[in-house]
Amino acid sequence: TEHRNGSDNVSSLVNLAILTGNIGVPGGGLNPLRGQNNVQGGADMGAVPGSLPGYQNLLDPRVRKRFEAAWNVQLPKAIGLKSTEMIQAALDRKIRAMYISGENSVRTHPNSNEAMSALRDLDFLVVQDIFMTETAEFADIVLPAASSLENDGTFTNTERRVQLVRKIAEPPGEAKPDWLIYTELSRKLGLDMGFKSVPDIDDERASLVPSWAGISLNRLQNSSLQWPVTSKESMGTEILHVNGVMRGKARFRPLSWADVPISDYPYALITGRYREQYHTATMTSRSHVIQELSPGPYVEMNPQDMVKEGMLEDELINISSSNGSIRARVKSNENLHSGVMFTTFHFSNLPANILTTSELDPLTKTPAYKDTRVRISKDTNAVYV
Repeated sequence: TEHRNGSDNVSSLVNLAILTGNIGVPGGGLNPLRGQNNVQGGADMGAVPGSLPGYQNLLDPRVRKRFEAAWNVQLPKAIGLKSTEMIQAALDRKIRAMYISGENSVRTHPNSNEAMSALRDLDFLVVQDIFMTETAEFADIVLPAASSLENDGTFTNTERRVQLVRKIAEPPGEAKPDWLIYTELSRKLGLDMGFKSVPDIDDERASLVPSWAGISLNRLQNSSLQWPVTSKESMGTEILHVNGVMRGKARFRPLSWADVPISDYPYALITGRYREQYHTATMTSRSHVIQELSPGPYVEMNPQDMVKEGMLEDELINISSSNGSIRARVKSNENLHSGVMFTTFHFSNLPANILTTSELDPLTKTPAYKDTRVRISKDTNAVYV
């Protein structure tokens, strides 16, 4: 998905699954491999512009009426921006304040220099996180949040399986669970959400989201459930679309071919993750055990490409894109095709997203993390830190 044409890539696979009848059958369908835990759960609960919990359309009058009555508010009548669009809007001075919760935007957003400029230029920035991050350094106010081990709630994995999360420790100092920070802030701004505990939120979710009507913290004590769970008697839904596509008929999406543009940057750089690290290593970098297992950081290359470029193992090189340059040590990897390089965004001393293009997929607005065009050169005079 993390390509300029990521939506077309996914639609091609969906078209193929429909065409071959691999929908609603065991072993069929498409199962995205999410980059982080509970990405599915976040989307399920409406963390997507234009979507209310349970993928209910913000612009549907019937849906709006139900949520407005429950929340005692008037919902916005326009779809908001995705986070990548917000950075551009901040650069254009259309957004003057931000509230960033649980994201290290400086390291994760494409074109990191541009992201830092956007945050630096804001009139007001609030960051809510469990540790100080590069992004929190830009904040006017930092709100200390509890970690997942200090929270009750649910996680949902990529097969729609809802699982219970149980708190095993109290948050340190002034840290609070995210939901409590939101409700207290809302109350101070004039709206009392009425939530006093996690079960209160769970009850509201069941009343407003038909696909979660039968899910409760009580039921999850004994086993996980796969939504839709439309009643308290339902045991969940292992496979979607068994009795036909839910919308009535499956819909093909027509696509067009786009050639790879000719570039002065001959290598395609993929950014990804190492098994031992998590995201920007805000948590995992604090473990000496993990640091021993995952020493890094490196940029990896095909061995034949290294020979062609005259690069030696562990040599310091310059990597440049149209957005900027970084220095890193190079390491051979026989699993990489010729012309392809790989690195991660885990490490603060290898800020790979300085290189990543700001060009986004036209539908999802996802950056092309898996296709940044770069060129390389030796850097014999640089000092590696």
